[in-house]
This record gives sequence, structure tokens and C-alpha cells, in this order.
Amino acid sequence: MWPAGFQVRTGKEPTCSPQGGVANPRCPLVFDALVWGVVFRAPGYLFNGTIPLLVVLAVAEWKSAKSWRWYLTIWIIAGLLATGFPVRDPLRLSAALLAAAATGYLYWLLAGKSAGDWLQAWRMREPNAGRKLLNYAAYVVLAYLGYQLSGYLYYGGKLLWVSSGPEPDPGTPPFHVRFEREMTASKKVAMMDFPDPASCLKKAETDDLSTDRLNEMDWDRIDNADEAEVCVFRLLGSDENLSYATDWFEAQGFYVHPNFSSARPYVELDGTLRVTGVHSIRKDGPKFPTTGMIRRAFRSIPYSMSVDATWSKDGKQLLWVQTGFSTL
Repeated sequence: MWPAGFQVRTGKEPTCSPQGGVANPRCPLVFDALVWGVVFRAPGYLFNGTIPLLVVLAVAEWKSAKSWRWYLTIWIIAGLLATGFPVRDPLRLSAALLAAAATGYLYWLLAGKSAGDWLQAWRMREPNAGRKLLNYAAYVVLAYLGYQLSGYLYYGGKLLWVSSGPEPDPGTPPFHVRFEREMTASKKVAMMDFPDPASCLKKAETDDLSTDRLNEMDWDRIDNADEAEVCVFRLLGSDENLSYATDWFEAQGFYVHPNFSSARPYVELDGTLRVTGVHSIRKDGPKFPTTGMIRRAFRSIPYSMSVDATWSKDGKQLLWVQTGFSTL
């Protein structure tokens, strides 16, 4: 099935993680949301958000900035930076502003009101001054974790919405999976976040969806395998047939073996046609996520990633897309 030297795990083993190909129906959605947030989101913010924020708050402490306005401003700016200034997404913008305002006020109550007091006490060699410093540091960590928790709740809310509410629109082109059990809650969220080809492309001044334009997938927007599958489906499915698949994969930096290419697609037992692109994680790093040192470290454990795109027997309709990861 695979050429010599290829060892691929398709990622279809049951798992509680929303990253897996098949979600275990016994796993609660809250657990899915928590795993997604803690494992795949928080570590990246530790390096990209926590340290710069601690530096700013340390300066506020040193300058004895006790006004609540300072901390409200600091946390709002941090919230907007963390969410990429989502001015085109009113719901996400409102969530970021509300979470930032609440966290800023909480931090002001816990530490901002007495900013600089510990420093003055230390200079005067007041007893327990060192303990007060540790308390303030703990308040910073607590406030930041509270802010991150709001982000996890935001994603968890999406999981609950797609699970208890109406089925999300399949989008354009209509997204399909091979088996119904593979339509997990996290995949439905990905369908909502990426409803059409334009949502998966790099920003440009044109609305053109030519073949060359469809090659410009924005991997910076991709955070997990479900989002990757949805976007690959949106873009490959927008082409007329599988003859464009090899060029598309190569434009993303994937290797396409001649026996799994557009010219010679692999013929499955049911007659459907499969084209496969392989990305070397060991050589080029993970395709996603593109930010967050620890998040990328998690995705660097496999040595390669594969994407299977399966078409109808006549090669004119994309049926489904599946990702897989190879480990030693």
C-alpha cells in the first residue's frame, strides 16, 4: 500500500484527545476542551505571552503604579495581542475584552492596589518582606492562568455548541469524512472556523480563487489536525479534479511519491483514488502550530506527517482528507 520505507500511523486509534482522528464517545467534551487548551495552547503562551507580561507588570510594581486604569490597559493590550486583534470577529473580540477587563481588575485587587509596597518594605528591612514578594508573584501567575482559562472556556463553549446545537453548515465545498464516527466535536468547530477556501488562505487584496491562489494555504492559522484536514479539503476540493493535487501538495512543501501522485494515484479496493503528500517533521519541523516553542516540541515527536486525499473513481470529486503521523 505504501512504498518501501514508509511507516505511517493514520491516527485513527480511539483517543480522548480532540487531536485524534476518532474521538472516544465516552470522553466528556469538557475534558476534550481542557486537553486542547492545556496541552496545545498554554505552553506556547508561556514563552510568547507570560514572560513579556511579567516584565511589564514588574515595571508597574517598581514604579508603584497603583491606579486600576494601568492594569486594565495592560491586560486589554495583552488580550488583544494574544488573540491577534480580532476586529473582524465581534464575538471573539468581545470575549477577549471581557476576559481582559475582568483579569485586569482581579489583578489590581490582588496586587496592583499595593504595587511597590513590598519594595519599600524590603528597603526598610521590614520582616516578611520576602514573603510578600512571593505572594505578589503568585498573584501574577494566578491572574495569568485565569486569563488563559477564559480562552479554554471559549473553545470549550464552541465544543458544547456544536454538540448540543444544530449541525454546523458543511461549508464550501461541503466537508465530508469517511466514517460518521470521525465527525467529532472538534472537527465541527474546525468546520465553523474555516467555512470556505478564503478562510484558509493567506491574506491578500484579491478575492480571486484561481489555482495558484488556492496553493497559498495559511498554515499560521492551523492549530490542530482537524483544522488541517478541513482546510486541505476546502482548497483541494475547490479544484476541478485530482490532476491539481500533486502541484498543490508540492506548493505546501510536501513530497509526493510517483505511485501516489495525480498522474498515478493509488487505487483503493473500492476503486476510489488516493493522492498522498508527506512532510518530513524531522527535517523541516512540524507544519502546525507555527508558534509556541513547547507546542511545536509536542508536534516534533513524530518524524513525518502524511495527508491522504481520496477522490471518486473518476477523480472529479474529493471525498475526504485524512492526516497521519509516523513515529519510531
